[in-house]
Amino acid sequence: MKAAILDLQNKDTEAGVTRPHLALVSSQLVLNTGMIFSNGDLADVKKILDSQVREAPARIGSIAPADVTVPAGPTGMDPKQTSFF
Repeated sequence: MKAAILDLQNKDTEAGVTRPHLALVSSQLVLNTGMIFSNGDLADVKKILDSQVREAPARIGSIAPADVTVPAGPTGMDPKQTSFF
């Protein structure tokens, strides 16, 4: 999306057209952001989105949304199997 907006802005600059709202939209596209366009009721769109939520496994470098405490004690695993801790 960012590349498409930038391309459109470049074409507008060449044509002498200004669309300041494109810069606002482009500035909001940070990291893994999705955009949904709809002419329908947003409550219906939200219901559909909420029904499609899945849990994802943790990734390297991700930050937990809440504090995580692993109590001391035996894990029942071989030391080679605990690398994910």
